[in-house]
This record gives sequence, C-alpha cells and structure tokens, in this order.
Amino acid sequence: MQNTDHTTTNDFVPIVMNTIRLDMVTGYDLFVKNLAGGQVRYVLYCSGEHAIRQSHLEELQSNGIQNLYIRNEDQAKYFKYIESSLSSIVKDRIDVKVKSQMVYNVAKNIMTDVFDNPRSGANVERSRGWVSSIVEHIMTNEGASANMLSMVSYDYYTYTHSVNVSVLGLLFSRYIGLDDDKMNDLGLGLMLHDIGKTQIAPELVNKNGKLTNDEFVQIKKHVEAGFVLLKQLGGLDDASFYAILQHHERDEGGGYPRGIKGNDIHEFGKIAKIVDVYDALTTKRSYSDARQPFNALTIMKNEMKGNFSWPYLKHFIMFLGSGGG
Repeated sequence: MQNTDHTTTNDFVPIVMNTIRLDMVTGYDLFVKNLAGGQVRYVLYCSGEHAIRQSHLEELQSNGIQNLYIRNEDQAKYFKYIESSLSSIVKDRIDVKVKSQMVYNVAKNIMTDVFDNPRSGANVERSRGWVSSIVEHIMTNEGASANMLSMVSYDYYTYTHSVNVSVLGLLFSRYIGLDDDKMNDLGLGLMLHDIGKTQIAPELVNKNGKLTNDEFVQIKKHVEAGFVLLKQLGGLDDASFYAILQHHERDEGGGYPRGIKGNDIHEFGKIAKIVDVYDALTTKRSYSDARQPFNALTIMKNEMKGNFSWPYLKHFIMFLGSGGG
C-alpha cells in the first residue's frame, strides 16, 4: 500500500491493530508514525475509502509497526466502526485494559447519538447491543470488572453519567449474582434512564447551581417523559423500565414520580437509585467538586438515610471495597 501523504501535525491518536477488520472499509484514514531527523511525522497508510487486507497487516508486522493512528476528529467514526464488531472484540486476545477502554468509549459514542436523536429506535438497539457486549466482557474476561470500574469518568455530562450508571450497575449486579438475562435488562434501563431529560428545557438540565421549586417540578418530569418516549419507540422489555421509572424513588417513600417505597420498588429500581446518586456525587460538576468514593458513601449512608434499600447499599459498599471483583 502506498504512503501518499505526510503531516507533522500531532493531532493523532493510536488505535489497536486488532480492532481493524480485514476486507472492510473503515471510513477514516489510517496513518503510521514515522520518526525522521528527530521529527515525528504521520504518514497516510490507508485511505478511509479502502479496506485493510491480510497482506497489509503482514507488511506492517514485518516492519515492526505495532500501532496505526487516526486523526482526533475521526474518533467518533472509529468507535462507530468498532461498535459493529464489539462482540468479537471482547472475545479477542487484546489486553483487558485496552479492551475495557474501547468498550467504555463505544458506549460514550452511542450515548452522544442517543441524546442527539432520542427518538431513534436504531440508537436504542445500539444501546442494547452494547449492553450485551459489556455483559459478555465482564462475565468472561478476567480483570474486566476492575478495569471497567477504573474507566468511570469523573467529569459530569448527561451522556457520560448514563454510561457510568450503566457500567456501575452492571458490575454491581454481577457482584450480587444476577444472571445474564437480568443484567441485560437492567443494563439497558440504566443506559437510558435519563433519556427523558432530552424532553426538558436544556437551560434547566444544564443549570449551574440550585434549582428553584418551579424548576425542580419541571426537572422531575424527565422520568415519565423518558418512559413515554421509550414506550412509543418500543423494543424494551418491561423489566428495563423499572430502572427508568424508579431511579428517583426513595426506600422510605417521598420520592418521585409515584412516591412508592420499600418492597414496592423493584430490585432494578433500588440498584438504579444507588448507582445514580453515587455517580452524581463522585463526578465533578461546574458547581460541585467530585467527592472521593469513601466520602460519597458516607454521605449516602449517614446523610441520605431513607433514600436507599440498606441491604443493597451495604452490598454496594462491599462491592466497591472489593475493587469491582
């Protein structure tokens, strides 16, 4: 394959060679990194209009090239590309840390699209496919749980919060012994638990500081707005809706939207409540610094009594203490 373009721009990121699928057009340019005269140069190796062949990989390997590179602005294309083969990638002989990072970044890419286009049934199916892949990843790859836990972002955006909540909930559900089917239903509900915020005025969702009483009334509508939106789209099993509808209910009552309590809250709702609050406390916002995990758990245990099911919160504390194991 001919090297046809040279650049000295440093705006490139490495990608894992094993994620490039043979004989499949990527849609983004691939570069090799070259050091000549003490200067780093990125040389176009394969145009996004062409596919990588087995002979190309053999050529790269024979020249001792371990990584290919893409432009930073092509990362969304890259994650969309590997999303289509994520179930194969989680089975591949790729370092578990690198694999976990790819799983997490694919989820961020999906959720960005979900919040940009919440009425897309295709995006809901993409979310389902990702949940299936991460469940397989954490169930079959040694060290996956600890690595996925370390991937959780500490900067708060609605889409990263949704990914974090899903990751935390799935890792916790594995810890307490839920089966694969339940994990898939729970994970999808957690992934989409805040989709109703797309139906609320953005200036309220993104407001810095405390909401007024009237503003809080409007924000609370996101729960049922998400339920209605997803019911109209279809494609979710009934069990997934418990995480969506009940993540703001309180164990002692007084939550929203229905004010149910205790055993009337589904297991998925109890888990969703815990991981939603924990992620909110441990992520940095414009008006609040991120709490350390121990401090967040102390607040949840001592200052938010009545919010959580104690047996589940106790197991969640033990789960975090185990490092996700």
